[in-house]
Amino acid sequence: MRLYNIALKNIKENLYRYIMYYLSNTFTVAIFFIFSNFMVYSKKITNIQGVSISIKNNIDIGIILCQIIIVMFSIIFVTYSISIFLRYRGKEFGLLSLFGMSINQIRKYVLIESMIISVASITSGIILGILFSKLFFLIIGAFLKSSIAFGISFKATILTFILFFILFEVINVIMFLKIKNKEIIEQIKLNKTSKEVPTFSIIKSLIGIVLIIAGYAVSWITRLNNISLQIALTTFMVIVGTYFIITEFSIAIINGLKKNTKRFYRKTSMITISQIMFKLKDTAKILFLTSILGTVTFTATETIYSFFTETPMMTVEHYSDDIGILQTDKNIRDHIDIEDIKSVLKDYNVNIKYFNKIEGIKADEIFGNDKNNKYMSKFMLVSNSQYNKIAKRIGEKKLKINKKEMICIFYFDDNIKFYDNNKLLESKVMNDNSILKINDKTQNYIIKKKIYKSPIYMRHMLVINDKEFKDIIINTPQNKLVNYYSIKLNNWLDSYEGSRELEKFMGVNYRDCYHAKIYSYTEQKNTLGMMLFIGLFIVILFSIASGSIIYFRLFNDIKQDSVEFGILKKIGASQSDIKKIITKQIAVIFFIPFIVSTIHSLFALKLLENIFEKNLLINGLTVMVGYLIFQLIYFLLVRKIYIRKINALK
Repeated sequence: MRLYNIALKNIKENLYRYIMYYLSNTFTVAIFFIFSNFMVYSKKITNIQGVSISIKNNIDIGIILCQIIIVMFSIIFVTYSISIFLRYRGKEFGLLSLFGMSINQIRKYVLIESMIISVASITSGIILGILFSKLFFLIIGAFLKSSIAFGISFKATILTFILFFILFEVINVIMFLKIKNKEIIEQIKLNKTSKEVPTFSIIKSLIGIVLIIAGYAVSWITRLNNISLQIALTTFMVIVGTYFIITEFSIAIINGLKKNTKRFYRKTSMITISQIMFKLKDTAKILFLTSILGTVTFTATETIYSFFTETPMMTVEHYSDDIGILQTDKNIRDHIDIEDIKSVLKDYNVNIKYFNKIEGIKADEIFGNDKNNKYMSKFMLVSNSQYNKIAKRIGEKKLKINKKEMICIFYFDDNIKFYDNNKLLESKVMNDNSILKINDKTQNYIIKKKIYKSPIYMRHMLVINDKEFKDIIINTPQNKLVNYYSIKLNNWLDSYEGSRELEKFMGVNYRDCYHAKIYSYTEQKNTLGMMLFIGLFIVILFSIASGSIIYFRLFNDIKQDSVEFGILKKIGASQSDIKKIITKQIAVIFFIPFIVSTIHSLFALKLLENIFEKNLLINGLTVMVGYLIFQLIYFLLVRKIYIRKINALK
């Protein structure tokens, strides 16, 4: 019999062992192909404008990053999976050596076996990717508000196949070179060595508890200052603490249960607790790995979901108006009729709550003490009386401004980036004392107040005394005058189409002088919605990987487990008792990583709450419930397969 036939026969007989590895790789390849296929056809999209262009660019960047993550993930996952498979095949390799196969023939045999699985995974993944690409294109098109021509790219197909074939085979060759030429008897007895009773270290257990508590405390009190250092410190303490908790403290807990004689000697508890202790010790490192992987997955999902639910509204909450129209030198003479605007919006069931006109002057704010390093930012200068008309709308009280005093109203923040000689500089716009340049003349002002909610979309606003403003505007040429029309709507969240139609109505002269709050909101909502949608693929990938690693570990020990359960049945254990023991064992292995990941991610969510200054608990619980449902379904499926295989091996 040729090596190919032996390898194929072995795969068929041990399909239960390889199935999750095959499915995980298939799903990985499918996601990569879908992304690659979209990247090819996204370059042909030409009928998108405005907000959608920005969203598309963000999607392209996000997909490229996801593809990099997929490749890196595949390298780690395949390497780890193969190492697990090889570790438990000592007896098989010993028997093959006994039948006359050399170490090189064994390596070739295992390489052929892996190549069959790799090619099958890649082929299945590409087929699955082709089947779901159309759905992906439709969803992306809905976010872009544009139809995307669907097709299957030959370039994407070849790229996916060659990339993953090379990746899988290089890893296979490297791993199989590690197959050692051991004595036959040593290989056959490799998995028959007796296990010692698991022990634990009290000191390491305490260190783990202290590190976890300290990490949680740091995440709870984290603020924006030094946030990078605090995140790094929290991550380090939680990872190290988790390792000691799972490898040492978990054994201590089970050992404590054994000492509870009333519970320990009840029905099958003695067998269940004893076997769980050995399982925990054997799988401790895997449980640690899946706990950290789960924490990363949960936290990433919570973060993206929180950004999706909170950021769009946060982006526009500093806007006091829903639509802003600016008249400058190119359109200052135009007459804007409020009735025309009402008529356009009314066709889309959008009603105006109020309409105001503010007259102002273009201004350049100079700041910086160094004569060679003065930077400028465009502002709109208005009078005290006009400010008082809009004060209530921006949540402020009316103020009286004296001569040489100024109120500064910012678009969002006073930390603005400027370019000087092609170098990006970051500085505060102004200090308490300001130099204002108007009509090529400079004057000193004292900053009376800074406000961070401007009615002006395109510009920041400076407010000065009425008399000073009147003196300035008399001598101001018309090309430096500015009119700003602020419009408040009753239902701005439903105003996207109406705002777009009004923009068309205003004409090309207002292309850079018109803005609607709904634009920023929609862009953020769609961009983050796409991030959530695309990120969901990576999240599912990581979740399947975590489950697959546990699956490998369970099913590599299944033959030994079947012997033990067979003995239990001979001494009187019923099928129902054995099912209960199996269920409890698998539940512990499956749900320890989930519980640890959940607790870790909830404290990570607290750190995110400190950044957003919002309560995100509902977001976190929503994500947790979704994962719990997925985990329960996966657990029940694996339990069913495991029990069926145990019964078949008896």
